[in-house]
Amino acid sequence: MKKPLRVIIVEDSEDDVLLVLRELKAGGYAVTHLRVETWDALSSALQHERWDVIISDHHIPGFGSLQALDVLKETGMDIPFIVVSGVIGEEVAVKLMKAGASDYVMKGHLARLVPSIDRELREAHGRQIRRQAEEDLVRSQRELHDFFERATVGLHWVAPDGTILRVNQAELDILGFTQEEYLGRRISGFYVRPEVGEETLRRLASGEPQENFEAELLSKNGAIKHVLLTSDPVGDNGRLIRSNCFMNDISDRKRGDTAMVHLAAIVESSEDAIIGKTLDGTVQSWNRGAEQMYGYKAEEVIGRSTLMLVSPGRAAELLQVYARIKSGERVERFETVRLRKDGTPIDVSLTLSAIKDKHGTVTGVSAIERDITLRKREEEERVKLINELTEAFGNIKTLRGLLPICASCKKIRDDHGYWQKVESYISAHSEAAFTHGICPDCMKLLYPEYKVSAGADRGK
Repeated sequence: MKKPLRVIIVEDSEDDVLLVLRELKAGGYAVTHLRVETWDALSSALQHERWDVIISDHHIPGFGSLQALDVLKETGMDIPFIVVSGVIGEEVAVKLMKAGASDYVMKGHLARLVPSIDRELREAHGRQIRRQAEEDLVRSQRELHDFFERATVGLHWVAPDGTILRVNQAELDILGFTQEEYLGRRISGFYVRPEVGEETLRRLASGEPQENFEAELLSKNGAIKHVLLTSDPVGDNGRLIRSNCFMNDISDRKRGDTAMVHLAAIVESSEDAIIGKTLDGTVQSWNRGAEQMYGYKAEEVIGRSTLMLVSPGRAAELLQVYARIKSGERVERFETVRLRKDGTPIDVSLTLSAIKDKHGTVTGVSAIERDITLRKREEEERVKLINELTEAFGNIKTLRGLLPICASCKKIRDDHGYWQKVESYISAHSEAAFTHGICPDCMKLLYPEYKVSAGADRGK
């Protein structure tokens, strides 16, 4: 099967063109050709079609092989250029080769043409492969550089001895160092615990990759950064060349986890009932305070409706409160009555607020519930005491002002005109009680035979 060949022939002689074509066909080529004689014709042909080889006569009136080579150079194309001429001196041949000609063949020895074309096509193909490989390498390096530098996670390469070979800006931003401060240093020197970094290097040296390994690194300002490292050893014939390391800063997540654990401990240890619910009132979380207040274990209520805690006749009240929460309102110190597991009613004070997702949408209700039964009882007792004291003070006030009293028997006249003994009147108008005795003066008067002591005279 003949090999296709697309060839431009720079020649002013039609007979010479036919000789060249016959030689090419005899050499096994299926030829497609174009004959040109001018600069413009050659330039146009190169711009609009693809060609495998150019065969040029050296001498053409107004145009020749050197001018044709100039046209080819302007395009930047790598196309074999073979000069076919009648007589070419050595000096001219050297000049042509320096100008870029691939080979020259004498018209009297056209048998060399096909082997020359075969050779030049192979070499052109080889150059094309090398150029493609070089372009691929440059593109790959550029893509690697772009990937390395634009990655949002930290990236660094580590030599077998632990020296940092390369680092991207994301990692420098995480730790706060410049490239000059970071490159060339031993990676374990940035660990809070250097021995952990050394152990990681030993594992990589043995070919063991490290995936999602949590570590603590020191930033430039002394702050500890919690990072997640994934490191892959890269080797050649069993020899470690470097390790590629990916670094994710999880400091915020660690702080969040710590805060969540702390918050969970606070919630769990709170004496108040802290309950998480969906918008329809389904219990999702139930702390120890809720267990103590209501008598239910968490597994008994999670997934059930909070209506089980509502006393009869108060369901509508709960629905109204939930409607306020859905609108984003916070309900504080709302007092109502709830039922314990044993059916005992208890007075509670509720603070309810909306649980929102990251978009601000209300997804649930957080309730802090406090047993105020004792407080309510104390308030009732305090009100009762205040009322009793008020009544007593009112009675005491009736003894104030001018009281009509008999100068002889000392009876008091009441509002109705009746005369009463002093003790009877005071007992009726206060809570005072009387006991009877004899004062020292009356003792002397009524019982002179009894001697009254000096202490008795002084009322002791």
